[in-house]
Amino acid sequence: MNPSTALLAADRLDVRIGPRLLLRQLCMQVRRGERWAVLGRNGAGKSTLLRQLAGLGEGPAPVLLGGTALSALSPRALAQQRAFLPSQPRDRFGIAVLHAVTLAQHSVDDAAAMDCLRRVDAAHLAHRHVLQLSAGERQRVALAQVLAQRTPLLLLDEPVSFQDPAHQGLVARLLRGLPQQGIVFAAHDVNWVAHVATHVLGLVPGGQWIAGPVDQALQAHPLQRLYGCDWQRVPRQDGPDLWLPV
Repeated sequence: MNPSTALLAADRLDVRIGPRLLLRQLCMQVRRGERWAVLGRNGAGKSTLLRQLAGLGEGPAPVLLGGTALSALSPRALAQQRAFLPSQPRDRFGIAVLHAVTLAQHSVDDAAAMDCLRRVDAAHLAHRHVLQLSAGERQRVALAQVLAQRTPLLLLDEPVSFQDPAHQGLVARLLRGLPQQGIVFAAHDVNWVAHVATHVLGLVPGGQWIAGPVDQALQAHPLQRLYGCDWQRVPRQDGPDLWLPV
């Protein structure tokens, strides 16, 4: 595949925290309509990888966004190429939710910002202050901010970690309904991933990694490599099989 046609292309990317090597020589490409789930144990490097891909890591990285080297993109150009959702959004000021969403836009459009809030079931929060929100509400508002940025690439760190089951389903449907964008997201629930992802990037202890279509990655042997425990498949007639750790 030609990396210049991908929304994101990493070529032999190493990911570190200080002297500790988390990921060795990663090669991957993300195209429109692809939804890549990043899986792995706690501390495997999922959040660090997403920050590196977003241009928020330490030092240059061998990554292309839209065919341009990450290091060559200005902050404005970077904001036009990718949107990043942290796992725990932090706010210093109690601004209104609607204002927070318009700040993510390239030009202020209150109607479009309200539409983004409706898509994540947060329109009723528009005039609340962000400091008054629950963790789950704030996370959905952050997802609305990502949508409002209108970038071709979305990098999402645990987009449903604080969500109740109904809102987990809402986020799943939302991500599946973005065929013109490429998405890379970190997650822990492999069964939720089975409903959302087209591809999986698994971070294996020791800096190794596995990558491939979701139906190949969500199998007993790859899951055992990722998490260090055995897995049991529970067949289903009306959707992806369930996987239970045993």
